[in-house]
Amino acid sequence: MALEEAVRVALALISTGVGGSEKLSLEMYRALRDLDYEVDLYTASFNERAWEVLTSGMNGIPRPIVLGEPLISRFFSRPVLLRNLLVTSYLVRRLRHLVRRLRLHYDLIIETFLGVPLKWVDVTYVHFPLAGLLKFYLEHQYRLRLYERTYNSLVAWMTRALSDDTKPVMTNSTWTAKYIREAYGNKRVYVVHPSVNVEELSSIGGDRGRIVLTVSRMDWGKRVTEIPEVAKLVPEAEFYLVGATGPASGPVIRELERRAKELRNFHFETNVPRRRILELMSQASIYLHPPFAEHFGIAIAEAAAAGLVPVVYRDGGGWTDIVSRIDQGLGYTSVEEAAHIVRSLLNDPGRLRELSARAREVAKGFSYDRFKERLNEVIKELARA
Repeated sequence: MALEEAVRVALALISTGVGGSEKLSLEMYRALRDLDYEVDLYTASFNERAWEVLTSGMNGIPRPIVLGEPLISRFFSRPVLLRNLLVTSYLVRRLRHLVRRLRLHYDLIIETFLGVPLKWVDVTYVHFPLAGLLKFYLEHQYRLRLYERTYNSLVAWMTRALSDDTKPVMTNSTWTAKYIREAYGNKRVYVVHPSVNVEELSSIGGDRGRIVLTVSRMDWGKRVTEIPEVAKLVPEAEFYLVGATGPASGPVIRELERRAKELRNFHFETNVPRRRILELMSQASIYLHPPFAEHFGIAIAEAAAAGLVPVVYRDGGGWTDIVSRIDQGLGYTSVEEAAHIVRSLLNDPGRLRELSARAREVAKGFSYDRFKERLNEVIKELARA
């Protein structure tokens, strides 16, 4: 097709929640519209309250077209992986059927949630390959009960049945791209880093002290309970852990309280407004991410944009695509090493200032304009195919 013609795109997201995949979908929608593409947004289910939170501050985002969920998904509300497979495959197949029935024309149909390069779409944005996660589960089947092994095997079978290794894939980091190639064998994998509000964060300054900030969701997988352990080893600094809670956060918070007992330099705050995070960013010198391999790490990129020096686990997209480009000495593999890096930075104000400036410079590569530019490059290439 001639690229002088308007390229028409359909974006499919599984639900209107407030997670990273939904935010990425709306940023993609906004970027494509700014690039003068024609875009329609589809979803399987719609939540009014979540939509208001998700679109807060974003103008011109229409409500998505709701295509519904399969009846069988009602019986699988708890086993999340299986439900997501059922709902997303149903969503994109319904979309294909709608396109044929109404004789609609889309140059590209993009799915942005599941983590599987689906047969029925033209390109998938994969935050992390579901097949890679399942491989880990299946390798540790001996630890599981019979029904858990059966469930994992069923999800693995469905993932293989629904995926297509000839489809192009977009993803959030070079680290994730490697796992996608290993999991599915797709040859065309395009790194499109999520956007960060660099413009808002680059103006953050202030009188920064010996404050170390961590922003993370409060759950076991994020390993936030290790942050007070670092605080114990660096008593001369103040550590702040802030982030959102969910249904499973109770035990994590109780463990944080246990570990932080009588620890005067550790503070944690839950479900704080954005303005509180920005306030702490203006006061902190260092951003410490928990020992978890983030696929990209929006919080890491935001901290860098605000001029904090990020110290992160030496694995994941947050390390390979962000922090390693600031300085190779900012990655850690143990609590003791993290504490050593934090202390050495606080004791060297000159290096701290130098790395702060470097962090801001690296973060410019994750601006909305750069996201839009890179997305445009990929869409044009895919539209030519």
